[in-house]
Amino acid sequence: MKHKFSAKRLADVLFESAKSTDSLDSARDSITEFDRILSMNNDLKSFVQSKRFSQTEKQAILIDSLGVSFNGLVLGVVSYVDGMLAHKTINQIKKSFIEKYKHAKNIVSVHAIFSDQISDNDLRIMEKKIGNLLKKETELTTEVDKSLIGGAKFRIENTFLDASIKSQLKNIKSDLMKIDSFLLRELNSLINLDYFTAEELEFRLLQKFIKVSLIITKN
Repeated sequence: MKHKFSAKRLADVLFESAKSTDSLDSARDSITEFDRILSMNNDLKSFVQSKRFSQTEKQAILIDSLGVSFNGLVLGVVSYVDGMLAHKTINQIKKSFIEKYKHAKNIVSVHAIFSDQISDNDLRIMEKKIGNLLKKETELTTEVDKSLIGGAKFRIENTFLDASIKSQLKNIKSDLMKIDSFLLRELNSLINLDYFTAEELEFRLLQKFIKVSLIITKN
C-alpha cells in the first residue's frame, strides 16, 4: 500500500536527495521533462494515474520505459503519485522543486516582453547586465507584443517593471488630461468674472499660462 504525501513533501524529499547525491541539475531537467511529456502523452498520464501498481512496480516500469536518461530519484518520487489529480500534483512537485533549486543556486527568473524580436546576442548581453545588476545568475525568457510600440516590460520574480512606450504614452496622456482640466477651470473662472479691459484679460491669461508652464516643467 502506497503512502500519500503532499506535493511539497515530495519536492522536499527530491531536493534533499538530489542535493546529497550532487544531482540537482539532473533532477531539475528530469522533473521538467517528465512534466512536459506527461502533459502530451495520454498513455503515460493513464499509467501515472493508475492505482493498480505498487510504488515499487510503478518505479520499475517507469525506469524501463524512459531509460537511464531520466534521473532515478525523480522517477522514484513521481511513482508515489496516482489518482485523477496526478498530473497536477507532479506539476506542483516540479514548481516547488525548481523554486528550491533556484534559491540554492542563487538564480533569478526574468521574463521580458518586447515590441519586436531581439537578437540572441542582445539577449545574452541583457541577461548578463541584469544578472550583474541583481548580483544573481539570471534565467531570461522573452515574448513579443507589438502593441507595446517600443521599449519593454519586465517581470523579475513577482516584481513588474513597465518601460514600454505604450505605458509612457498613457502617462503623458494622463498628464495632459490633468493640465487640460486645470486650464478649463482657470478659463472658466475668467469667463465668470466681471468685465475686463483687453490689457487686464491678456495679463490674467498670461498668469494662467505661466502656472501651466510651471506644472509641465515639474512633471
